This record gives sequence, C-alpha cells and structure tokens, in this order.
Amino acid sequence: MSTPLRVLVADNAPTRYGVRMALDGLAVICAEAPDRKGAVEAAETHRPDVCLIGRSLSGGGIRAVREISASVPRTAIVVLADRPEIDDLLAALRAGAIGYMPVGFEAAQLRRAIAAVRTEQAAIPRSMVRQLVDEIRSFESVIQGELTLRERQVLAMVRRGDSTARIAQHLDISPITVRRHISVLVRKAGVAGRADLVATLERAEPAASAVTQTAVSA
Repeated sequence: MSTPLRVLVADNAPTRYGVRMALDGLAVICAEAPDRKGAVEAAETHRPDVCLIGRSLSGGGIRAVREISASVPRTAIVVLADRPEIDDLLAALRAGAIGYMPVGFEAAQLRRAIAAVRTEQAAIPRSMVRQLVDEIRSFESVIQGELTLRERQVLAMVRRGDSTARIAQHLDISPITVRRHISVLVRKAGVAGRADLVATLERAEPAASAVTQTAVSA
C-alpha cells in the first residue's frame, strides 16, 4: 500500500475545516496551524508533502512561505488567497510557493492542485494564466530586445543586484559609462528608472518559471 499524502494546513479555522473535507480520502492532515509561527514549527516537525498556507495568515502568509521553503525545501507549498491578484501570485512564487488558488475553492479544484504540485507542476487558477503570459512578454521585451553585447552584460549584473561601481570594475569601464548603458536599458524597456527595470525583471522571472510548468487548477 502506498504511503498517504501528508498535508499541513495553516489558515483560519473555517478554511482548515474546508480543506479537511475537501481532502478526505486523498490525504492525511498531519498538522494544522492558525499562525505563521505555528506553521513554520509544524512544517519543520512533520516535514509534510504539501503545505497549504493562507495568504492572510496571522504573522504573514508570504513570510511563512519563505521560511518554510528555506527550512523544508522538499515540501510543495500552495498559497490560499482571499482575493487572487497577479502581484500577490508573483510574491508567492518568489517566496517559494508552487501553487496558488482562491480560498473559495471547490473540493475538486483543491484535489487537482494537490495532485499537480506533488508532480512538481505549478498549480494556478486558469483565470490568471493570461496575466502570467503578459508578465513574460514584458520580460522578453527587455531581455530579447535589440541589445548590444555590453548592454546585455550590464543588464545581467543589474539583475544580480550589483552596484554601478561593481559593474564598472568587473567590465573594466567607467561608472559614467555604466550609468549611460543603464539609461539606454531603461529607455528600451520603457520604464521610469533603474528601480523599475529591476522590478520588471523580478516580476517576470517567476511568471516565466510558473508558466513553463503550469498545471491549471481551476
């Protein structure tokens, strides 16, 4: 007999009850928690196959995702969101989640999401796939645009978080030249400045990753 799927649920009491009902016969609820601290401690103790984490979890749902992902990297994390939004989805993916779905789920939706993340596929609502695709297109417009070799080198270091001085030293060019390249990149990307350029890259990277491994959950 195969080992039953073990799931940790961290959210408010009504949602935890709904999850128990939805997963009856599919998985064993190995632990429950009402807040971030309890969720992280339970994850580290029980090492569940899947963690269902409420976005509005007391103490911070996204913070809980980040901490559990770091301490229990083999667990698959699904965020249960009150009001699904693209920025929230991207934040969840950056923190380490592999699934994202609205709290008002149907049992079949949750069961499909659980099955997907256990096979290392991302599970996201069908209604949000187009938004993820738009994020990728924004990313591609920056990365695949008509950039010179030097601009690509500077962009790669900007994405990595290197300072202007560090970029100049590494590429053996002056800081003024680095700033000139960054200004060109900002113009080509159609953003307001360096911070917006970095933000565009950060937003799009998890979207690209999710779409390449998506199992639509609803």
